[in-house]
Amino acid sequence: MRVTIHQPEHLPWLGLLAKVAACDLWIVLDSVPYRKNYVQNRNLVLLNGRPTWLTVPVSAPLGTPIHEVRIYEVPHWRRRYRGRLTQALADTPGAKRIGPVLELLDATPVGGRLADLNLGLAGWLLGQFGVTVPRVRASALRVPGTRSERLVNLCREVGADEYLSGPGGREYLDPAAFAEQGISLKFFDFDHPAYDQGDASFVPRLSAVDAWARLEPPELPPLLSHYRLSP
Repeated sequence: MRVTIHQPEHLPWLGLLAKVAACDLWIVLDSVPYRKNYVQNRNLVLLNGRPTWLTVPVSAPLGTPIHEVRIYEVPHWRRRYRGRLTQALADTPGAKRIGPVLELLDATPVGGRLADLNLGLAGWLLGQFGVTVPRVRASALRVPGTRSERLVNLCREVGADEYLSGPGGREYLDPAAFAEQGISLKFFDFDHPAYDQGDASFVPRLSAVDAWARLEPPELPPLLSHYRLSP
């Protein structure tokens, strides 16, 4: 069984969807500390031809595990978020189909958990791209360890024999730790495909909601096949 272990990004980009789609299980790494100014509470959309952040305000003291991070109810943040997203997609075919995203946002309770919102949005996006890979939260598995040790223990806990890492893992993972437990370690490199974004020059690494809004449903799954695996 091949697994990937990745934090719950907010409105994730195509690369994360593709990595999950290439696996049999997604272990949601929500047990590590929240990372400020990353993509855990925000992501990029194309607004007036420019990459623009969609941001969920949070309350996260230093060291707070991701699964404990709460949404901070800054006045009118939901209205601003809805307005910016709606404006970003206004001239796309998906403009009239954005209701489920707004419903997930509205259904998130005041002071709710960021990870719950992120996984709701990720699950919806994965479904739009035809991906049905199951997931489990690392916080529910409660395995010990740090870095490679933690990842190896998570793989063992779910019975995985292959771990698919992002390219950044080449810098810090210990291949021997995986080999000692009979777990094959592979790296996933995503070659971002270009698609029609209108008159502007193509901007990669936006939230996958951009591609979803601009393309027809049959055009979405092939976008996730642009990757390479290597030892």
